[in-house]
Amino acid sequence: MKTRILLLIGMFTLFISCGEGTTKTKVETATVHTNTQTDYAVEVSMEGKTLVLKQGQLAPNIRYRAQDTLQFLVWSEDQPLKLNLNLNNTNILEHGEATYTIPDVNSPKVKVDLSFFNLDRDVKRTNKRIIFRKGTIQITKINEHELHMTFEGEGSGVLEYGKNFPISGEANFSF
Repeated sequence: MKTRILLLIGMFTLFISCGEGTTKTKVETATVHTNTQTDYAVEVSMEGKTLVLKQGQLAPNIRYRAQDTLQFLVWSEDQPLKLNLNLNNTNILEHGEATYTIPDVNSPKVKVDLSFFNLDRDVKRTNKRIIFRKGTIQITKINEHELHMTFEGEGSGVLEYGKNFPISGEANFSF
């Protein structure tokens, strides 16, 4: 329990600190392409529902910071889903791909943080933010202009420890 609280505090601190300091590049709009047969840039299945972000309707905020620290916040004005991915000093830009096992990769410091915000979730506001707590994130392509990834595992609302549910999906877009 103590470890979970420390992890939550660390993720909250990371989330707040990602907005501080000098930003090298900030992209406000994106042209989106996918590898699937759908018109979705992001597709997430959880709690018996599939939530999507469509191509051409994204309003991404992508930040690059010192030494391979990246923050992706992707949403659409007319959809309840937001995707947030933080990569911290993972050297992924050097390799262009990586597979991360959560929570193992985040010990002792958080390197990879994936979360979602589901505005339609019937819970208190705090638990509308869903943390990807356990599973695999596979990034098959990443560079200054593209992100292609899949994820499969479990997660729950920020304060819903022990109430994990399956989460899976993919994100494929250019920016």
